[in-house]
Amino acid sequence: AAQPGYPPAQSGYPAPAASGGGLTTLPPSATPRDEFDLGIGYMQRKDYALAEQTMKNFAQKFPSDPLVGDAQYWLGESYFQRQQYRDSAEAFLAVTTKYEKSAKAPDALLRLGQSLAALKEKEAACAAFGEVGRKYPRASAGVKAAVDREQKRVKC
Repeated sequence: AAQPGYPPAQSGYPAPAASGGGLTTLPPSATPRDEFDLGIGYMQRKDYALAEQTMKNFAQKFPSDPLVGDAQYWLGESYFQRQQYRDSAEAFLAVTTKYEKSAKAPDALLRLGQSLAALKEKEAACAAFGEVGRKYPRASAGVKAAVDREQKRVKC
């Protein structure tokens, strides 16, 4: 049965299994963007394990795609939402080092700090928060406000 709030599966796409398990297989003509959007869809539905798998597949299949930094961010976010902070810290760190030009890099640095704070690594967390403003002076107001909030919460 279709879940309420989700459009029915289009022809060509298998419907998600009722058990909630299993990755949706894309048609062979799918673009990198289709695959990326599929992963975002899983994030929005809070299917974090499927989002993780999709974003990992994306990065393996399309290593030079401009969205690969974003995919790495969402991979980190899928771990973060499941409180797998060691994995999320690694994923967010990769965004800020390998894909520092990605639009998601300032968010990744913020999330890196939050992951480290959750791991009780206060000094490293504070360093990450401090780095956001220095490395990304043009980060969004939302990111900057979140950094301020986190610095106060962690008592940097």
